[in-house]
Amino acid sequence: MSEDAANLTERAEQAVRRRAGGRATPCSCDELLEHLFEFLDSELDDDQQARFRRHAEECPTCTEATDAEQHIRALVRRSCAEVAPSSLRVRVQSQLTVLRVNGIRTVD
Repeated sequence: MSEDAANLTERAEQAVRRRAGGRATPCSCDELLEHLFEFLDSELDDDQQARFRRHAEECPTCTEATDAEQHIRALVRRSCAEVAPSSLRVRVQSQLTVLRVNGIRTVD
């Protein structure tokens, strides 16, 4: 969907919500799971973010999905923050030096 079409769709949905007295339509599991990353990254407008939050709090399946994704993200963050031991760096550098001296091309 083009950006213009997405903006038009969003504006239409907002108009429907305003006509309904500001009450947002309930969120489905499929809708939340389709937009799970945007929801967890807070990339949605306030109304949609609130809809998804309410649904995730009330639906065991979606609660489990959001918890699992947040757990994975925490593991990745923690794994990316680890620093390799200096002894490993020295071993890798010495192996690269040996490969270069012997004429074996390495990727820099």
